Amino acid sequence: MKIAVNILSAKSQHHGVGVYVANILKHLIPLAEEHTFLFYKRSEGIPIQTLRAGAGIKWEDIVLPRALRIIWEHTFLPLSLSKEMVDLFWGPCNFLPLIKACRYLVTIHDLAPFLLPHSLPFIRRIYYKRAFVNSIRQADQIIVVSESLKTDLIKTLVVPEEKIKVIYNGIDESFRPVTDNVILSRGREKYHLPSSFILTLGVLEPKKNIERLLLAYADLKKSLPNLPKLVIGGSREYGWMNSRVFQLAKNLALDDEVIFTGTIEHEDLPAVYNLATLFVLPSLYEGFGLPVIEAMACGTPVITSNTSSLPEVAGNAAVLVNPYDVEKISQAIGQVLANERLQKEMREKGIENAKRFSWERAANALLEIFEEIRKK
Repeated sequence: MKIAVNILSAKSQHHGVGVYVANILKHLIPLAEEHTFLFYKRSEGIPIQTLRAGAGIKWEDIVLPRALRIIWEHTFLPLSLSKEMVDLFWGPCNFLPLIKACRYLVTIHDLAPFLLPHSLPFIRRIYYKRAFVNSIRQADQIIVVSESLKTDLIKTLVVPEEKIKVIYNGIDESFRPVTDNVILSRGREKYHLPSSFILTLGVLEPKKNIERLLLAYADLKKSLPNLPKLVIGGSREYGWMNSRVFQLAKNLALDDEVIFTGTIEHEDLPAVYNLATLFVLPSLYEGFGLPVIEAMACGTPVITSNTSSLPEVAGNAAVLVNPYDVEKISQAIGQVLANERLQKEMREKGIENAKRFSWERAANALLEIFEEIRKK
């Protein structure tokens, strides 16, 4: 079977979609030797040429600015699929073309445009809503990354349950407890990290709820003068609507207490997670929440939200809080930091919980869906 994959949205591993595409392809390609692949990609995107050499893989670089790329995806891409006589087209990043050219499969990562619309810029929100509806309509099969997201999809867009398959995201083998002091020291020096710190990580966008985390941190600092510093990992380049985060840190007089690292490179993440005393992800909404299991796999205690997919992913290994309640976030941080026994228990449970998630299992499940679609 000839399978085409559009990975133009996977511009880097600094965000969840890029991590998803890079890891699932890394494990999928070796399993799918009987299939041939055509990848539509950007020249500066995630590397795929090294996945498998030979006649079974072809890639096309699409060099277009974002607006023209979107037009290309809905017009010239279907023409290319027909010309290349593709059997199955997979959109791993939420989107499918307007025109049906072969059998279509799509992976949906979240429903933020519908469930948390004001977390997106207006134009992007309008486009995403229409594009999501088109993807659902055109897809022969839909993949989602959590049971919570499946439920949301059925309720929000009235999708038949039998059209949806859940395939959990995985965890890369590099995320594990690190004892090598050279690696840890390199990470500490590179990002100017203190000896003890609370970490949060992700694209700096409204749904990450960083403003309430800052308010909770400032409140806790009043009663705990020696509170570890707060490290916020994430780049302005990959975020949006985040100027208020930086302004709030100044207004709360937290300039000396909060460290904005900018982008933390993917290869440095295991060291940074290991160095953190505590990881906090108080997101308002997540389709999966990869940083939760990355931190857990590294043995870092996790506090996260009691909403969307996060309880499902965190299992019994995290402290869950209402992300809209600043006081509850503050109390949870204080309680975990004050209780070494609880921290130890959370580390052990977290490492065990992270074992539920595997990119190899995800790739095998995806390959089974390819086969099912072929038989239809």
